[in-house]
Amino acid sequence: MKRTGRLDILQPPNPSDFWRIMLRYNITFAYLLLLASDCLWAAVELEAMTVSADEAEPGTPAGEWRRSANLGEALGTEPGIANQSFGPGVGRPVMRGQGGNRVRLLENGLGTGDLSALSPDHAVTLEPSLAERIDVLRGPSTLEYGSGLVGGVANVRDGRIPENLPGSVLNAAVRYRFDSTRDGHTGTLRMDARLDPFVLHLDGLRSSSGDLRTGRGVLDHTGGDRRSGSAGLYWIGEQGFIGAAVSQLDNTYGVPGFEPVPIDIDLHQTRYDLRAGWLDPVAGVELLRLAFGYRDYHHDEIEAGVRGTRWTRENYECRLLVRHHPLGDWSGRLGFQARHTRLRASGDEAILPRTETDSHAGFWLERWQHRPFRATLALRLEHQHTHADGHRPREDFLTSGAFEIAWRFHDRHRLSFAYTTTERAPQAEERYVFGAHTATQSFEIGDPNLRPERSHQLELGYRFQNDRLEATLTLFQYWIQDYIFFQARGDRHVESGLPIFTATQEDASFRGFEAQVRLPLAAMLDLRLFGDLTRGRLARGGDVPRMPPLRYGAEIDWYQGGTSLYGRLIRAEPQNHPGRLEPSTPGYVRLDLGGEYRLSLAGGRHLTLFARGVNLLDQTIRLSTSFLRTIAPEAGRGVQAGIELEL
Repeated sequence: MKRTGRLDILQPPNPSDFWRIMLRYNITFAYLLLLASDCLWAAVELEAMTVSADEAEPGTPAGEWRRSANLGEALGTEPGIANQSFGPGVGRPVMRGQGGNRVRLLENGLGTGDLSALSPDHAVTLEPSLAERIDVLRGPSTLEYGSGLVGGVANVRDGRIPENLPGSVLNAAVRYRFDSTRDGHTGTLRMDARLDPFVLHLDGLRSSSGDLRTGRGVLDHTGGDRRSGSAGLYWIGEQGFIGAAVSQLDNTYGVPGFEPVPIDIDLHQTRYDLRAGWLDPVAGVELLRLAFGYRDYHHDEIEAGVRGTRWTRENYECRLLVRHHPLGDWSGRLGFQARHTRLRASGDEAILPRTETDSHAGFWLERWQHRPFRATLALRLEHQHTHADGHRPREDFLTSGAFEIAWRFHDRHRLSFAYTTTERAPQAEERYVFGAHTATQSFEIGDPNLRPERSHQLELGYRFQNDRLEATLTLFQYWIQDYIFFQARGDRHVESGLPIFTATQEDASFRGFEAQVRLPLAAMLDLRLFGDLTRGRLARGGDVPRMPPLRYGAEIDWYQGGTSLYGRLIRAEPQNHPGRLEPSTPGYVRLDLGGEYRLSLAGGRHLTLFARGVNLLDQTIRLSTSFLRTIAPEAGRGVQAGIELEL
């Protein structure tokens, strides 16, 4: 698995404080890096971490993320990323302690159009089972996709509109997976047919599961049923490509913790995509790329079989990207992005007014490379207009900028520094929500007068690599002015009896590290040591709620030919900094063992058998990032197994 990452910080820091903080939180891993040779710090490649089965390193369980139930689970063990689960039907990645609208989820470069950032009980509409690769972006690259993305961007690429002709007339893959912890069955089908100069793409997924078995027994009302399918047709020529695709998702899942009145969510989404690219359209332009997407989303919240609240969202997004030919040591791109969103809630729990949001942005990213140095500059200007029924229109003008510089010396060392400053406009749910939110067991009150957040992000990294060792360490600190969060007020709403949470703004800071050491123990046997930590503090005292804890562990990988085996042990420390009026979370130890066997068949076909044991110590795992951590622990001891056939 190719891993790269990136660092960020806010508000101009005192240099002495920065180094004191970083040393304090990285002593734990100092001995690992000292053992690793003269390397004290290790950093990941600053721009993007790629999780790709096709590019997996030897010893890494190829496509392990493809065998996950949701995106949060797929990325949850990557450095700096945690899973914010809401029962097994929902999982959204938390990056360096940031979630919601500070992390943007994309499908082939465009937004998902779902409501997973609005509330933790809303599922992400991305399917890791159908993905070809997942890119995690931090730093300057995030400014291409949005403002205020302090956590980063996760872009799932599923190949529904490829830009290159397949190597053969027909490429197809059939996969099946069984999960004993949920009595889960998942099957996928994917096909690309080459009809020069056209290519036809088809894919589909069917998944069903029962109640989740945890380390404490069965978690009632956590089953689900999911279906998705897509079709795409595209033309590819020597000078460019154009294509369109349509996809449909139907997802029904249970929300745990509300017996004897069970709650289900019945979710539906239709997506339309149009993409085009043109090579060398005019002098000086290397590539012109256009992407347009329309997302029609709605879900019903069903209580005891009765449909209550319906949430509806329509989303249009258009991106135009221009990449210029290199000018000496300079290369780069600029572009324009426009989005229009209509959001509406109706029914018993209509806690938001009907809202329309328009945003228009221009972005520019330029890279200079002259060995042994590389520098990147990025700028984004955005205007956002929001109109909510019963409220005056709001306009926000957002500016963001970033730079990074990397120095590679003695061939084995790479030192990097990055700074990003960005603004984020308050979202509709932060400004206008008012009412009882059953899923989070809270009465939420927004604030129409919220101001945009301004963040400053610093990141420092170092990487060492030779034939015997690869070690990386990333140190980061963020300062966020007017950080928006929902604060427990300490009293309850009279009619509903729910605790009241109000939208609050307060300066906050986040700091942490990500460390990793990989070294070969013998031929075809590797050891990986890793760990990460993020701490969030509010300026007036207290902790930012739902932060991931300190995690560290080890993974050992053996591989030979088409056979690979791995064992992974992760220790998560207790989260004793849960935030005001929030419960602390105990630590846990998780042991996973797995392997796969890949067999080459006649005609270029491949058959893969895989199995893994999860949480083999049968620990009661409660994620500090989850709103349901006291109600819904993660899966207990179980086995996942399956088969994949590639044609």
